[in-house]
Amino acid sequence: MFNRDLRLGISTFLRAFGFALRHGMGWMFFVPVLLFALLVWLFFTLLNGPVHELSHWLAQWLEIPLTEADPSFWATIKDFVNGAREAVTTFLLQVAILYVLFKINKYLVLILLSPLLAYASERTEEILTGRTYPFDWKQLIHDALRGALIAARNGFLELGLSVGIWVLTLVVPILAPLSALALFALSSYFYGFSMVDYVSERRKLRISESVRAVNDRLGVVLANGALFNLVMKLPLFGVMFGPAMAAIGASIALVEHERRQATGTLAPLR
Repeated sequence: MFNRDLRLGISTFLRAFGFALRHGMGWMFFVPVLLFALLVWLFFTLLNGPVHELSHWLAQWLEIPLTEADPSFWATIKDFVNGAREAVTTFLLQVAILYVLFKINKYLVLILLSPLLAYASERTEEILTGRTYPFDWKQLIHDALRGALIAARNGFLELGLSVGIWVLTLVVPILAPLSALALFALSSYFYGFSMVDYVSERRKLRISESVRAVNDRLGVVLANGALFNLVMKLPLFGVMFGPAMAAIGASIALVEHERRQATGTLAPLR
């Protein structure tokens, strides 16, 4: 059962791209890119002053002193290095900010894109089943808030469990390879959980009930989350395709899972 669900999760994630294009959902791939560009601009705008102040301080602290005894060519080199130091430190600090954004972007995406991902999941189910969900701003906001809450909850849980694994690895270093695998599986579980919960919300399940539903479909959850995890490691490409493919893939997988339980039919839905 687990292996079958694992294969289902993999196949539906991979089929999500073609499904989106066939059903006029391709525009969803561009929204995360615009959001990420906005986040980058916002972070750099807000941190522009502090970054320049810090880079100026670092440049002064790292300045190479000039002495009258320096040969003229060495004095010229020192002067050039001192003049370029602030620009270099500013660039390095900006690269550091961008790196931090890439590190935290998965949960930022899950939280900020909750309205889009909720709609992608809902629209996918409508196409596959014919079951309609009349558009309702109130319900969309409710779904988005729940999605953001689930993402934040999962982020904190993942952080806490990850710290525990890191501490255990420091105590028993020989566990390092297993710890790396455990950390990847842990993050994949929580990412897949977030995507599956959009379906649970439409089924009117409480969060505690959604947890049980997720664990009943662990293969689907892990496969969906692992592929999302891997895709999101790709700069730009990951942000562009990962979120919508994960939400659409999870919805396809759960619809097929429910149909399989009801009829025993295994043919994939299109």
